[in-house]
Amino acid sequence: MAYIYIDINILNKNYKDKRLEAYRKIKEFILNYRVQPGQRLEHEFLSNGIGVSNTPIREALNRLSEEGYVYQIKNRGYFVSDLSYNEVEELYEVREALEIFAIQKTMSQGASVNDNHKKQIKRMVDLYDRYVHEENLKNRLPLDKKLHLYLAKLSGNITLYSMLSDIYEKLNYKRKVVELHPQRGFEASKEHYEIYHFLIDSKQEKLIEAMQKHIRKGKEKLLEMLKAREEYLKS
Repeated sequence: MAYIYIDINILNKNYKDKRLEAYRKIKEFILNYRVQPGQRLEHEFLSNGIGVSNTPIREALNRLSEEGYVYQIKNRGYFVSDLSYNEVEELYEVREALEIFAIQKTMSQGASVNDNHKKQIKRMVDLYDRYVHEENLKNRLPLDKKLHLYLAKLSGNITLYSMLSDIYEKLNYKRKVVELHPQRGFEASKEHYEIYHFLIDSKQEKLIEAMQKHIRKGKEKLLEMLKAREEYLKS
């Protein structure tokens, strides 16, 4: 009798790959608004769209539920979450705390910001300003995230970087729901230049003050737009 050898490690790896693929694809659907806030997530639709069975889909939805991207209603299934006004406010508070700590850690290390870092930051700041003048909203949000995460990464704290990346994903998801404040882009660009100059001049107190002002003004404008949208939907 011939025996067929099955490598259990390969099976486990294939299953983990499918589970990760399902998680990433569903999250991508949510962040890119292929599925809308409040929409029920049909297993069959997800399974056919991603090309995996229901089991990886179910585990991916459980993980996304833990992260707040979806929520479950008993006997009805999973639905796409919509960040509330209070959740956005809390995310901005955590974002500010993390970015200020990152600045303090980076500045305390002294030589951690080299000439190459400065060139990369200046390039992103200039490109953001160009996008603002071109009214290029599609590329503006991802670049804003990239710039701030680059600054945070200079701290060398990988956990902080990962947490901040998750926060930006959720905030940018919400920022896509409403039309960004028309004047905010020009203000943000000016604030980016201030942050850049205080960084290269090693003026820590001024840098922290500029970053706090930048984050708080962004928070104020987004909450203002969200409140107006909520009041419009209620009327």
